[in-house]
Amino acid sequence: MHFRKEQSGLRSVRKVIIKIALILTCLISTFLLTGLMYFRYDVTITDGGMRTTVYTMQADPYEILDENEIMLGAYDRIRFTGADSAVAKLDVIRAYEVPVTADGEEIATVYNIDSTVGELLDEFAIDVGEFDIVSPAREESVKKGDKISITKAFEVKITADGETKSVSCNNNTAAELLARADIKVDSDDKVSVKLDKKITSPCEIKVTRVEKKVRTVKEIVPYETSTVKDNLSAIGTVTVGVKGVDGVTETTVTETYIDGVKTDSVSKTKVISEKVDEVIYEGAAVTTPYCQIDDPAIVLENGRPVNYEYIISGPATAYTAYDGAKTASGLPAEIGTVAVNPNVIPYGSLLYIVGQNNDVCYGYAIAADTGNGMMDGTIPVDVYMGNETHYSDACAWGYRLVDIYVIRAGY
Repeated sequence: MHFRKEQSGLRSVRKVIIKIALILTCLISTFLLTGLMYFRYDVTITDGGMRTTVYTMQADPYEILDENEIMLGAYDRIRFTGADSAVAKLDVIRAYEVPVTADGEEIATVYNIDSTVGELLDEFAIDVGEFDIVSPAREESVKKGDKISITKAFEVKITADGETKSVSCNNNTAAELLARADIKVDSDDKVSVKLDKKITSPCEIKVTRVEKKVRTVKEIVPYETSTVKDNLSAIGTVTVGVKGVDGVTETTVTETYIDGVKTDSVSKTKVISEKVDEVIYEGAAVTTPYCQIDDPAIVLENGRPVNYEYIISGPATAYTAYDGAKTASGLPAEIGTVAVNPNVIPYGSLLYIVGQNNDVCYGYAIAADTGNGMMDGTIPVDVYMGNETHYSDACAWGYRLVDIYVIRAGY
């Protein structure tokens, strides 16, 4: 009996425990169900052109993506408005591939969302030299479908002044490369490549230094002195007909040096002022001739002609005439015309008349007139002294013994 009472008590305790467990289970289930409904919210996921709304209890965007089996690439990004928003937004921004080529060959693939060309190259550690050309330019934004092209610079050797420098070239002219190498070229220097030529491949440019040294020398050109016999002045008379003046020349010497070695020398001389030779006249007549006319056919030595056809010696008288008087030959009477016997000395003969004792000199004369004394043979010549104003000259001449040199007989 006592055993049965104990068993009955144990069954009562078990029933109570089962009831409590059932009550707790109900309470927990109710809490869980109401809690799940309370913490669940909507998230709109945009991935490319796809938009999906999901319900989640996750607050971390990456867990939300993982929960919905949405995978992210290494360079993809997200933009999440947060779980506290009325309608949470989770945008997946997909990076796109951008191929990179160098000199036409693909060297890398980079991934871009909103970078510039320069930012992408730096991000992916793609080496770009200072003078490499990048297209699009480094500051431009990269767009989907773009390709980044790099044209690599090449080296050009420039030799000048005994030194060779290597410079980078990329679509540059020779002039630009010389400037890059800090090599200055003068107008006389020679460059192996035209300065405006575009350099498209590795090469060597040689600069040959050409220096021109110019010096100028002025020189005095001494004048020369010549002596001329003067038939119109007496022996012993010296006059300067033309004053001598030294000339001046200027010689410019241009010497050419190529890389410091003299290769050429050119001289050019110009006259700054011409020299003027001095001319000295020395008297050749025995005394100053009355007639101041000269003729190159008359050459005097010791006051007398050296070239003549014949000589007639005898007395000579003098006469005058009025202005405009005519001679027997038809020539006007003027100093230098004389009267003769035309049968002895033909009209037109060139004469030179000098005193036999060298005391007087009429000089140059043309046989043009005649007179009674000449025709009867008492006087071989009558010299004309001029118009009436020269009457005193005729008187001073008077009666003189002369030698008449017929330099050239008339006809």
